[in-house]
Amino acid sequence: MKQKLIIFLLVVCSTKLFSQCVTSDSTVMGPAYANDVFYSLQNGTVKTESNNNWNLAFSVQGSQFPLKPETGVAIRVNSVKGNTLVKLNGANTANWRKIDTTGLFTLPERLDSFKTWDISAFTKGYNYTKAPFNFIWGNYNNTTHDVEGNNVFVLYNKNAGMYKKIFIKSLGYDTLWNVIISNIDNSDSTNLIFSKGQYPNRLFVYYDLINKQLINREPAKNTWDLVWTRYKDVVTIFNVTAPYPVTGVLSNKNTKIAKNLGKKCNEIWLTNVNAPFISDIDNIGWDWKIAPQGPGPFVIVDTFVYFIKNIANKDYKVSFNGFIGSSAGKSYFSVTPVSASLKNINNNVSNIYPNPANGSVNISSNETISNIELIDITGASTKLIANNNMIDISNLASGIYILNIQTKSGISSHKLVKE
Repeated sequence: MKQKLIIFLLVVCSTKLFSQCVTSDSTVMGPAYANDVFYSLQNGTVKTESNNNWNLAFSVQGSQFPLKPETGVAIRVNSVKGNTLVKLNGANTANWRKIDTTGLFTLPERLDSFKTWDISAFTKGYNYTKAPFNFIWGNYNNTTHDVEGNNVFVLYNKNAGMYKKIFIKSLGYDTLWNVIISNIDNSDSTNLIFSKGQYPNRLFVYYDLINKQLINREPAKNTWDLVWTRYKDVVTIFNVTAPYPVTGVLSNKNTKIAKNLGKKCNEIWLTNVNAPFISDIDNIGWDWKIAPQGPGPFVIVDTFVYFIKNIANKDYKVSFNGFIGSSAGKSYFSVTPVSASLKNINNNVSNIYPNPANGSVNISSNETISNIELIDITGASTKLIANNNMIDISNLASGIYILNIQTKSGISSHKLVKE
């Protein structure tokens, strides 16, 4: 009876395990999700950087006239940890020193777009069709070729006692940022001036309002594909829809992702992707995990599988296998390079016998075998070499395994029982 129970548990566990691709990597944001993790699908973690060392992020990209001028004028905000950005009604350069902050806390919060890096909290509401050169914080001047500021914003954090008014004076010739920042009472005033050219091959440069420092915290934009980060998204919780801090994954520019729903990782391949490849940077986002309602681990949505075309135009398949919450901020996932020729195939192409087995296993195949992979109950994989289409499993522990056999048509998977 005990042996039957063990076999039953192994079968259940193996079914759950092999419904997902094997965990191949992880990222660690640290306790309380303290860091951003920039990640390359080819090379793994590129850089880990504190996500609490900045308040504003200024675009250092070109404005891409005439079709995407918003690219170069974006100013994003670190909207977690209590930071809130609002635009003051009626405030401008003329009344900068005597702005009226009545009703400050009732003004709507301005959030960055998490569909694109190019629409930011400071440019929220920009509409290329209706007003292509009104960037909300300022307007483009056809004579000077500068974007000239005409609105005043306040970034505040009640818990930290920070209340900063911000006026983007100008972006000169899509090159030179000129920004004025001070306390509400005009004390501690700073005139921040810097050139985009100081930060080549980056999307943004970051600014710490408290320490008055520009921070070059991004890796080079052609070295990463995804970033694990904290941001505010509009979330519905207990029938209340409001901005809420989430922990998720955003993608780099020029990265396209197809988010497939309803099939598990080992059930879908590049050849039968049914979702479109789109450039929304939150196409992975945060909802691949579900927080527990009480003590216990996060639940992973195992029917979300992502196919990613990265900036190098290479294809990868990604699925999540585990998540440790605020104690470690650790994500476990599978990342696999794929091509259109790599697909699952009918197991009639190959077969194994005897099964169960305790010594040797024979493989019969209609096609030449190019690769054999054995996966155990823990998810560990081993490459095997066949001798006259026979593999030796005598040294394996008794249990259930998956044998993946690859031919020119793709991969066939077989459950193998070692007695």
